[in-house]
Amino acid sequence: MAEKAGVSISTVSRVLTGSAPVSPGLRQRVIAAVEELGYRPNALARGLRMRRTAVIGLLIPDISNPFFGQLARVVEEAANKRGYSILLCNSQNSNQRETQYLDLLRQQQVDGVLVVTSGAMGDELEEFFELTGAAVLALDRRIPGFAGPWIGGDPYPGARQAVQHLLDLGHRRIGLVRGVEGNISSDERYNALVRVLEQFGLPQERWTWVGEYTLETGVKAGVALAQLPEEQRPTAVITTSEFSAYGLIEGVSRFGISVPEQLSVVGYDNTAFAEVFRPALTVIAQPIEEMGELAVEYILRMVNSAGQELQPPVAPVPGTITVLKGREEVRDAVLPTFLVTRSSTAAAPDPGR
Repeated sequence: MAEKAGVSISTVSRVLTGSAPVSPGLRQRVIAAVEELGYRPNALARGLRMRRTAVIGLLIPDISNPFFGQLARVVEEAANKRGYSILLCNSQNSNQRETQYLDLLRQQQVDGVLVVTSGAMGDELEEFFELTGAAVLALDRRIPGFAGPWIGGDPYPGARQAVQHLLDLGHRRIGLVRGVEGNISSDERYNALVRVLEQFGLPQERWTWVGEYTLETGVKAGVALAQLPEEQRPTAVITTSEFSAYGLIEGVSRFGISVPEQLSVVGYDNTAFAEVFRPALTVIAQPIEEMGELAVEYILRMVNSAGQELQPPVAPVPGTITVLKGREEVRDAVLPTFLVTRSSTAAAPDPGR
């Protein structure tokens, strides 16, 4: 390759590794030779030599959930811009699979792991860190017993805006569809809503349905709600999952209850589906783009701080790697949620209810 580019072997090495500055002209000649010859560096060999693989694991509970699919896309794009690859692990809400994937990520010698867990696995993550020294960052959901940093949304601001919005529309009977009890994320979202409802002085005997963040949970909740006597039904429901909101709308529609004319619905997350669904879904929005971008930025700071080698790992395309120098502490980041209003909410059918 050096002969093809008309430069020295050391110049080729500096361009491919980014270990030292090279003039734009020489750099362009090396890149042209790389592309013409179809050269790709041996990432495994170089990773072993540098103790870096340029791979980050992303462990999520359910890729079929639009929130996690969109989050994975943002993380992958942000990592790729910095010369890193993502190894996606979908646990299907199984603690056993989460443990198996952690073992796989250990074998693959990933530089770090972003974790959205479906259950308590603090001890497993601490053990993973002790065995590998890889950076570990909790994402979206706090993890009991895990001492590492976390990035996620604060449900309270969005909850307050959602309840205020429904009150302004004349709703007083506001029901809830929450996630599984004991899940930290589910509990935080539910508790934020209950806190706001109490602050506004709304009745404590509110209608509540409990279940996983799934379409099935929403459908069951909708069927149960529709079977209540009309005078006992909520005129609005807030779900702590976007998926559950879609299911709720489907469930009540089977009994001829229309949204939003007879029932207003507020979801949670704000994926791309929320806008195209009919009726378009009002949501307590999480800043998914910001969360994913920040997660990659944080995990790479941690990777850089944890290792002795400060040279960049091999990049998919020469010169695309971002080198972070110096040690830096990473603290928890709490991002505020906010309300996005769409057509799934409207004036209460009977403002006095």
